[in-house]
Amino acid sequence: MSRRHQFANLLEMSGSLAAVLKLRARAPVPWLSILTYHRFPATGGFECDDGVVDVTPEEFERQIACVKRHFNVVGIAELCAFAAGRPLPKNPVAIAFDDGYLGVYETALPILKKHNCKAMVFVATAVTTERLVHWWDRIAYVLKTSTRREMLLEYPVPVRLDLTGSRAQAIRSLLLLVKLRPSLDLPRFLSELSRAADVPWSAEFERRFSDQLLMTWDQIRALQKAGIDVESHTRTHRVLQTLSSSDLRDEIEGSREDLRRELGVPARALAYPVGYPLGWSSPVRAALERSGYEIGLTNGTGPTPLDGVVDRFDIRRQTVERDLSNAFFLTMLALPQFAPIHPVPSPSTTHGGG
Repeated sequence: MSRRHQFANLLEMSGSLAAVLKLRARAPVPWLSILTYHRFPATGGFECDDGVVDVTPEEFERQIACVKRHFNVVGIAELCAFAAGRPLPKNPVAIAFDDGYLGVYETALPILKKHNCKAMVFVATAVTTERLVHWWDRIAYVLKTSTRREMLLEYPVPVRLDLTGSRAQAIRSLLLLVKLRPSLDLPRFLSELSRAADVPWSAEFERRFSDQLLMTWDQIRALQKAGIDVESHTRTHRVLQTLSSSDLRDEIEGSREDLRRELGVPARALAYPVGYPLGWSSPVRAALERSGYEIGLTNGTGPTPLDGVVDRFDIRRQTVERDLSNAFFLTMLALPQFAPIHPVPSPSTTHGGG
């Protein structure tokens, strides 16, 4: 058990956690916490990336009940008003889902309705329309199902992967390559991966896989009708900092127009794929402003301070990790400086693999 978890248990057993929660409910707090979820364990039988499984349905319902009991849940309207200079409600917390997994509709929505809880969902629009599989799930599927003991990728650089033991490290190496490689031709890379691993992949198979894993537009419209905010996660979930100017424009402007076409309203917010913060001179920032987005959200970056001037394109979020005890979950909300923060990887670590 980590020291953070030990500290949370100590707070709970001593009664200090309950006292902090009561104090936070009454006194102004200096931060906003946004909790980010992705996928529930059930995947329809396909091998997927285990790294985006956050909670079981039971854990999620317990956490939503805790949030509703102790905090004021806010949505996109409140966040955009906050970015424009207006105050948030007292003791604010927000709930977010990234990537458009089917479990949001099948599992999360009934729980959110039951507890009358707001949430926001960020979808990759072209992935949804074209019934694609997210690149990290495709990488995981190919490496998990390959019968090879070793494979050699030629593109974008020669990489030899040892598949004789645990394949988790090989998967992490390729995920990092996609996240950090500038101007990567992703379809070419994924096609090369299937060839090197000797794992067949077809458009028909991808559609069946996607239908088992991701929401359709009809299901997303049902979320919107239920009061869930639906916003942009780009078109194909490419890491924006790695793209050319034309591809960047397509991902940012294109996803906003896709949402307007499918849902009747343009996106106000964009959650950055992978969640890296933007530099002040980043072309991504300029593209967001030009396209009409009001806010942009990072991930794994901790709470957003409420004192001082807010950077509307750096609204921070906290990733929910697996198997969190009630004590630790509430501690990271009551005292968010104890929540884990994910470091941004260095480009020097891009080319992993055995």
